[in-house]
Amino acid sequence: MKLDMYEFCTTELQQKLSPMRTKFKEQEEKKMAQKAKLIAEGKLLGPKLAGAAAIPKKDENVEYEPFQFEDDVGSNNSGYYELAAVLTHKGRSSSSGHYVGWVALKNGEWAKLDDDKVTLVTEDQILKLSGGGDWHVAYILLYAPRRLEKMREEEEETPPTAEETSDVPMETADSADPPPPPPTN
Repeated sequence: MKLDMYEFCTTELQQKLSPMRTKFKEQEEKKMAQKAKLIAEGKLLGPKLAGAAAIPKKDENVEYEPFQFEDDVGSNNSGYYELAAVLTHKGRSSSSGHYVGWVALKNGEWAKLDDDKVTLVTEDQILKLSGGGDWHVAYILLYAPRRLEKMREEEEETPPTAEETSDVPMETADSADPPPPPPTN
């Protein structure tokens, strides 16, 4: 469902696209390393998750890198696109039949817009829109720029070593709050 237009660009444009494409590759490598780590720890078993140790769901407040060049509004600074919507026709001729819209949602789900009936479908069903007989034939494919999530700097928390804590004074009775009175029976 992805489209890479890099090879169809001029050499000059390819050079302008390279920095953002490098960021995409770096992020994909990080995600693969995280997935491999989860598999090695037994927290991820192929497509199924083991127990409650799931990959965290995507944050609703995700920030994205800019997808266009600053000096060219509406451009794409990576050359990567993803399928955002499809308009199909189902029927034997253009004068008879039925048009249906398909719109990408989050996490690989799509909405099938069939007149006033809206249903959720999977990416696999979108891939089957190849026509044949009386099946849906794609008339219009709408692509949008792929968005690159801004990576958060995750600091690994490591406990302090004995050397790091040896010079830290312990609380004294004067500096701490007084202990609570003993319970009465």
